[in-house]
Amino acid sequence: MNVLIIGAGRRGLRLAKHLIEEDKNVTFLDSNSSRCQSAVQKLDCMAVCGSATDVDKLIEAGAAEADAVIAVTDNDEVNLVSCGIIASQFKNAETTIAAIRSISYLGDGMSKPMLGISHIVNPDQEAAHRILGVIRSGLYKDVITFPDSHFVLFTTKIQKGSKFSNIKLIDLKKKVPGQYVVTGIKRRGKAFVPSGPTEINAGDEMAIIVDEEESKTLFEELRGTLDTGKINRILIIGATRISRYLLNLFTPQEKKKVILVDKDEVQCQEFCELFRDILVLQGSVTDETLWEDEKLYKADLVIAVTENDELNIITSLYAKSLGAKRVISLIKTNNNYLQLADHLDIDATISTTNATVDALMKYIRGGSIETLHSLFDGDIEVYEYLINENFKHLGKALKDVDMRGKAIIAGVQRQNGENFIPGGMYEFEIGDTVIVAVHHEEHNFVQEFFS
Repeated sequence: MNVLIIGAGRRGLRLAKHLIEEDKNVTFLDSNSSRCQSAVQKLDCMAVCGSATDVDKLIEAGAAEADAVIAVTDNDEVNLVSCGIIASQFKNAETTIAAIRSISYLGDGMSKPMLGISHIVNPDQEAAHRILGVIRSGLYKDVITFPDSHFVLFTTKIQKGSKFSNIKLIDLKKKVPGQYVVTGIKRRGKAFVPSGPTEINAGDEMAIIVDEEESKTLFEELRGTLDTGKINRILIIGATRISRYLLNLFTPQEKKKVILVDKDEVQCQEFCELFRDILVLQGSVTDETLWEDEKLYKADLVIAVTENDELNIITSLYAKSLGAKRVISLIKTNNNYLQLADHLDIDATISTTNATVDALMKYIRGGSIETLHSLFDGDIEVYEYLINENFKHLGKALKDVDMRGKAIIAGVQRQNGENFIPGGMYEFEIGDTVIVAVHHEEHNFVQEFFS
């Protein structure tokens, strides 16, 4: 498969890393020669330096032979125009995906295809949905929710002396009962999908999918008592596009609990007009008197979503030190801060880059994938599939289907809302939403299985 990525920035590089590991041929097109050189040095790929709206440069970069084109520059117009040109001039590309942030193009709703482009991904919307999922789950660290099923996915490090330490997976539920499945383990830098005989060791990073209703109990088993008290006051730092999308996702009751702070007078005025139910304060979050005068530190939840990663981390830590109960910090440009945040008193970090790349990979994979999430730097992938009438294993019991030990079906939600961890007697039915975990190297098997 030939893939043309327009834009060799952080999202383009992360996306290319996944695709190259799958033996796909990747070529970059970027107007910045330094980014092109960096991409070639870091990855096994080709790179062409030039404008993505120049037809000759698109041809040089292989647009005529590309099976998929993904435009992820920081310029919405370039992404739209380049994909539009390719969709109209180069018919070989079955999939064209553009990353678009501007509300003027998309409105406040979810994006729709335009100019013949197959899919549009809005990085800010993706980040807002991730933040909402963390809030809705009631868990505030390394948590991902699935919009089409009532399951929660989170990762945790196994501590010495834990009930989960030094026990085989097959024996785990005798010790810790519940509706959950261990879907991935990272040990000494290597990730794998475990099986029954796998022994969990202290120091392992473990990914678990759990029924939403049991998530608090299991989370506390692993991490101690969790304060998930009622949220009566929400502080949002930054009047940004992500804030706007997030507020549009909030219920009317949630909006009434929100205080938003930003130093820009124009932005504050705009948010006042758009969201009548929230309290908007103009001022700098680095001003100690603002925190004291407005009692901002009494917030039950602080969400820092400015355009500055460092400011988000610092204000989150400052809020926590003053007494804020829980904090969520956005990482927009530098994913290295994600590892740093693991060692700080920040309850959850949301990466715009990771959320965007997961959305892009979902469309590249195609088929009946509803959502896709990557874990452990992309080594483990978790899919949410919708079973339709064309599914070749329809009506079969799970025990009669050969998964070859390559994938785990970790959860099922029926059309009637029934939620369960499947056993061997589970039969695939039309309308079922199934959650599947697989090592990155085995993605082809899963795609073929659900095709």
